[in-house]
Amino acid sequence: MSSFARRQLLLGLGAIAGLALIAPLLLANPYSSRLAQLLFLNILLASAWNLVGGFAGQISFGNASLFGVGAYATSMLWLAGFHPFLTMPAAAVLAALYGVAWGWPCLRLRGPYFAIATIGVAEATRIVANHIEAAGGASGLTLPLEQDLGPVLLYALGAVLAVAAVLVSAAVRRSRLGLGLIALREDAQAAAASGVNVARQQVTVFAITAALTGLAGSYYAVFTLYIVPEKVFGFDLSISLVLMVLVGGIGTVMGPVLGAGIYLFLEQFVLASLADIHLAAFGALLIFIILLEPRGAAPRLAQFVRLIRRRVG
Repeated sequence: MSSFARRQLLLGLGAIAGLALIAPLLLANPYSSRLAQLLFLNILLASAWNLVGGFAGQISFGNASLFGVGAYATSMLWLAGFHPFLTMPAAAVLAALYGVAWGWPCLRLRGPYFAIATIGVAEATRIVANHIEAAGGASGLTLPLEQDLGPVLLYALGAVLAVAAVLVSAAVRRSRLGLGLIALREDAQAAAASGVNVARQQVTVFAITAALTGLAGSYYAVFTLYIVPEKVFGFDLSISLVLMVLVGGIGTVMGPVLGAGIYLFLEQFVLASLADIHLAAFGALLIFIILLEPRGAAPRLAQFVRLIRRRVG
C-alpha cells in the first residue's frame, strides 16, 4: 500500500472514530440527530458535485436529477420488498447510468452552455417524474413507517457515506484522473494537445459524481420515509450544492465539508430567526460570505493552520 493510500485509510478510520465519539451528543435528542443526518447528506452531495464543478470546472445545475433517481430507486425497490440497504447499490448504479446518458452529450459543451443544458435536464426530469403514476406521480411515495431504521443506524450509515465521499474526492484529486481534470479546467485545448482524453476523463468523473449523488438520494429516502418530485428533483437543491461548494472552497477536498456545515448552520439560523423572509435573508447572507471570501473557507482555514504551525514551530 502506498503512503498516500495509507494516509487516506488512517484519515478515514480517524474520522469515523471521531464521529463515533461525538455520536452520543448528536443523538441526544431528535433535533440534533436530524441535523447530523442532514450534515452527512450535505457533505456527500457537496463532495460529489465538487468532482465535476471543482476539479473539472463544469458548473452543473442538474445534480438534482441524479439525487431524485437515487431516491426513487430506493423507494420503489423498498416498497417492492427489498431491504433498504440492499437498494443503495442499485440506486448508485441507476443514477450513474442516467448521469452518463445525459452527461455524455452535455459535457461536449463548456462554460455557461453546459450549465444551461443541465438546468434543462433537471427540469425535464422533474416534469416527467410528476407524471409517472407508477412512482406516485405528483403525490410522491410514502415508505413503511414501521420499518424505520432508527437514529443510531442512520447516523452510522450517514457517517460512513460522508467519510467515503471525502476519501473518494481525495483519491480522485491525487490520481491521474484528477490531474487531467485540473488541466482540462485550466485550458481544455492545451490539455487535449498534451494527450488528455477529454471525453473519457469527463464522462468517468461524471459517472462517479452521479453514483455518489444517487447514494445521497437513497440515504435521503431512507431517513425521511417520504419523497415527492418537487423536493427531490427541485432546482433549489441544485442551487444549494453550488453554494455549499463556493462557500467552503471550490476545487478543494475539504472545502465541500466546510461549506456543507456552514450552509446547514445558516439555513437553520435563518429558518428559525427570519422565517417570513428566510429566502431573501439566506441568499443575502450567502452572497455576503462569498464576496467577503471568494476563495471559500477552506483556503483561509489552511492559511490559518500554517500560521499556527509556524508560530508553534
